[in-house]
Amino acid sequence: MLALIADPALGADRTAQNVEAEAGQPGPRVPGATPAGDQRPMKACPDCAELVLAAARICRYCGYQFRPAPTPPPTVAGNSLLGFLRRPAPRLTLTETLAQLGVELDPDEQPAGFWLGRTQGGDGYVVLTNARLFFVPGLRWSPGNPAPRQHRLDELAGAEIASRHWKSELVIRWHDSPDLCIDGLAPKDRRGLHAALVAQLERDRLR
Repeated sequence: MLALIADPALGADRTAQNVEAEAGQPGPRVPGATPAGDQRPMKACPDCAELVLAAARICRYCGYQFRPAPTPPPTVAGNSLLGFLRRPAPRLTLTETLAQLGVELDPDEQPAGFWLGRTQGGDGYVVLTNARLFFVPGLRWSPGNPAPRQHRLDELAGAEIASRHWKSELVIRWHDSPDLCIDGLAPKDRRGLHAALVAQLERDRLR
């Protein structure tokens, strides 16, 4: 005859009948474990890589604090309009810039250079195209500015760099007009404009 002896370590009621009733039942809950049927969304802790509930604000494993992402300020019509007005203006092409300065180019005319210079004591812009040379008085266009002075390159008679009062200037000579003396040019710009005019004279000579 088989005798059933209760195991004192398992409790006084740990009989064969009770053991048989416990078969197939889930074991004791492990502290911190997620139940198998829990379908709530999870997220990984960026500090310890453990999975915690997506709604958690503190990781239960390492104490990492999840900070909510900053929410953008609400967009209202006034803010949208203000942002639109603060956008930088689109950059103009050289042809569009010249048009704002009062220099109208012919359909087949192409700008070749644009420099800041001075003539007869007045500051302005020197504009060279493939057909003409302009001097635009004033550094900013306004309705009261005088019209740009212009010369056709087929009227060019000569160009040289001269020194006057310890300053270098570009002297441009025309066949039927007074000389045009331009100072205030940067040395590199002065040499570049002079070289372009000399090249134009050479082309005219070879025609």
